[in-house]
Amino acid sequence: MRRIFVSLVVLPTLLVLFAAPAAAAPPLKESGTQESLSAFSSTCSAVTCTDTFVDAFTVEEGLVVVCVSQFTYNVRNGRVVSEQSGCSEPSADGLVVTDDLSGSLAETSVTFVTCNQRGCTEGDTVTVSAELTSVGPVFTFTDRGTFSDGTCTFRFRSSGEQSEGTGTLTIDGETLDANGFVAISQFTVSSRCQE
Repeated sequence: MRRIFVSLVVLPTLLVLFAAPAAAAPPLKESGTQESLSAFSSTCSAVTCTDTFVDAFTVEEGLVVVCVSQFTYNVRNGRVVSEQSGCSEPSADGLVVTDDLSGSLAETSVTFVTCNQRGCTEGDTVTVSAELTSVGPVFTFTDRGTFSDGTCTFRFRSSGEQSEGTGTLTIDGETLDANGFVAISQFTVSSRCQE
C-alpha cells in the first residue's frame, strides 16, 4: 500500500512544478532521472497515534524537494485530531541514493500548511532528515498517468527500481524508527495546453 502513496505524492508534485511554465509556453516535454526516498513512522500513546510521512525527490539535477505530512488520530475511534503537511522549496543536494538503493536525506526545513474551506494558513517550520538501509528485494516498476489543471493536460511515464528500507527519520531533533522505500527511475513528462 505504501508504494501507491509514493507514486501519488511524487509524480503529481513533479507535474505541478512544470505547470507554470507549461501554461505560458508551447507543448512541453521533459525527461530525466529521479531519485526518491519515502519514510514512514508511527508513534502511539494510550490515547492517540501520530503518523509521519517524509518524501524526498529530485525535481531536476541537483535540486531536491522534501514533503512532510503528519496525522494524529484517536486510537479508540480513529477520528483525526490534527493533520498538517508541507513541502520545501527546491534546494541543492541533500538526497543521496546509493547503488544498492539505500538512501539518506540531509537536514531540511519544511513549513507546514493547514488548509480548510476558508483557505490555507502557514504553521510551524520543522527540520527533517532520514536514513534508510535497503533490506531488499529490489523490484522494478512502471507508472503512467494523466493529470489536468483545467487548462493543461500533463502525461507522465516512469520506470525504475525500488527497494524497501528500514532506518530512522528525525523531525525537530526527535529520532524515530522508520520504514519506507528508496527508488531510482527514468521519467518523461509532457504537456499540452488549450489556447
